[in-house]
Amino acid sequence: MESAISKSVLRKSVLQYRKLLGQESHLQRNNRLLSSVEKFVEVRKIKSIHTFLSMHKNREPDVSLLFEKWWSKDIKLIVSKTDFMFKLMRHYYLDDHTELAENKMGIPEPANGEEASISDLDLILVPLLVSDKKGYRIGYGGGYYDRLLKETKALKVGLSLSPPVDEILQREEWDIPLDYLITPFKTYNHG
Repeated sequence: MESAISKSVLRKSVLQYRKLLGQESHLQRNNRLLSSVEKFVEVRKIKSIHTFLSMHKNREPDVSLLFEKWWSKDIKLIVSKTDFMFKLMRHYYLDDHTELAENKMGIPEPANGEEASISDLDLILVPLLVSDKKGYRIGYGGGYYDRLLKETKALKVGLSLSPPVDEILQREEWDIPLDYLITPFKTYNHG
């Protein structure tokens, strides 16, 4: 009989691993990851990206280092602001004039800006703690990205500083698999 690690235990262990990863290793992985993301976007001629803003306290990949390059190529960037009362995200265009403020979870969000539609998105960059080789992911447990992924036909691309685990056994019926997972080591196609 195969034993499964619970999502909460997996979340805690991944966060602990990230915090123990040395600064130099973290930086190298982030740079390799961003190089792969940049090539992925360029090859597919992506014109609109929904992206996350990194929670630095959780040592998430820092995608913001690509924003200037994308703006210079007229790629529209969209980020979300969390509505905790209604458990949903509202979406806003991001540009170099957008003011950001951290929400109660420590996630940077737009404090101003024009509301955006997600109907014409080409790509969603999805934050995650861990993903498996089938494209299923574990986030922070609020279900916000699961609802977003259900609403769009855009490519769903997870970003991870670590390789995927073999399989996440504890899945919910609303879990939506990623189309791709980009890591510093390899890009996985789940489509």
